[in-house]
Amino acid sequence: MNSFLKSYSFKSVITTVVASGLYPLLHYYSNNLDLVGASTQHLFMLGVCFVLPLVLVIVSLFFLRFKLFVKSKKYLLTAINLMTFFGLLSVVIFHFEKKPVFLILLISGLASLVLYKYLNKIIVLQFLLAFMSVFTLVPKVIFASNYKNDWVALTDDIKAVKLVHTPNIYVIQPDGYANIEAISKPPYNFNNAAFNNWLEADGFVNYKGFRSNYYSTLTSNASMFAMKHHYYSNTFKGNLKTFHANQVISGKQNNVLNILKNNNYSSYLLTDNSHFLIDRVPLQFDYCNVPENKILKYDSGYIPGIDIVNDFEGVLKEMDTSSNNFFFIESTIPSHIAYRKSSTLGIDGERVAYLERLQDTNIWLKNLIDNINRYDKNPMIIIVADHGGFVGLNYVLEVLNKKLNEEEIVSAFNSMLSIKWPNNIDASTLEFKSNVNLFRNIFSVLAEDTTLLKSKEANNSYIPLKENGEVIFYQCIDEDYNAAYKLINND
Repeated sequence: MNSFLKSYSFKSVITTVVASGLYPLLHYYSNNLDLVGASTQHLFMLGVCFVLPLVLVIVSLFFLRFKLFVKSKKYLLTAINLMTFFGLLSVVIFHFEKKPVFLILLISGLASLVLYKYLNKIIVLQFLLAFMSVFTLVPKVIFASNYKNDWVALTDDIKAVKLVHTPNIYVIQPDGYANIEAISKPPYNFNNAAFNNWLEADGFVNYKGFRSNYYSTLTSNASMFAMKHHYYSNTFKGNLKTFHANQVISGKQNNVLNILKNNNYSSYLLTDNSHFLIDRVPLQFDYCNVPENKILKYDSGYIPGIDIVNDFEGVLKEMDTSSNNFFFIESTIPSHIAYRKSSTLGIDGERVAYLERLQDTNIWLKNLIDNINRYDKNPMIIIVADHGGFVGLNYVLEVLNKKLNEEEIVSAFNSMLSIKWPNNIDASTLEFKSNVNLFRNIFSVLAEDTTLLKSKEANNSYIPLKENGEVIFYQCIDEDYNAAYKLINND
């Protein structure tokens, strides 16, 4: 053991470095394989897990040339091993939150003063953990490798449709904004009349009874932009992570965007989070307000320093509003209740927090709409949420662990739809029920072609549920907005 620690041979250093980074690397991929798509992400993870600890060894050996640090030589490899191992795991769990990550690094460093005698055993344990993690990773790799977005293929010739009307289209998506009808009833019990009246005074039509078809942002938006149901075929049952959704939302398989491009539309994506950008899928949008260097390579979420309203106004100032332009503006407000049980404020606390965010969202929406009206005299503005706010539940993932009652199902899936139609378009005969048929309805009006409505998808909503150790997919809302669980087959 002394010989091993004193020699710093190439073999001992490499073994220590690989042991410290292998399990964190495999653990990350096992839990986040759906987020990783670009070679830069793979190189980043390999660099952090293996190159970084090796650099720490080399730098540390330089300091060992000085007498002040000679006595710490026997602790060196153990300290680097433990701090790398637990530091990387803490980053995966806490995402660079300074206090917990620093505390874990400090404890790991101090532990090396005691555990340096057992470095070989520590390395063996780390390799065993890595070996076991392979068994959870392999099925996900197989799923990701074999999965293709075949479901996005359309059954009619709508992709070749020629639009008679080509207004500028502004799609604004406030994440988790409940429907005008549901928000005034239990469990929301909120008077949002002032904002609803403001919308109507500005020319918006508020659609009651509108709902999402899926319960998460990626699954809902994938279906909306494909104008097709995927029935969770893009979701791995082992951890309910969704694969290749961004190819359909922001990439080349976005049916809505492809139709608009065929009609000479320019397209703009404005967001303040990296949900649609994290895997570096080549964007089908002509413009995005988020610079790539602001997108984390290992995790998705809110991006600090992004102001959608300011970015949007900057684009409008430079844009020719007389031409065909399509905007997708998405923000993580008002969002939904707490995602996990560990962070919930309880049913009442989550309701209060959600409604506070809702009022902030109203201000945000007004600012966006005021900007549009300032620069565009005859716009088409669509405010559409991706799902409900889940108010009435303790936390979002509760939907996976129990069958919801009717009120809870409606709370999870009811979603806002409010449309300001251009002055020369009459859409009074259209029936809007769910996200999946939103754009098919819109294209039928813009093209003055009602035959497009013959290929509508069912307005059903679907939900996963864990039962007896496996995940089962259910229909939970039918065409007529009746809420009840009905087993589906999505294989």
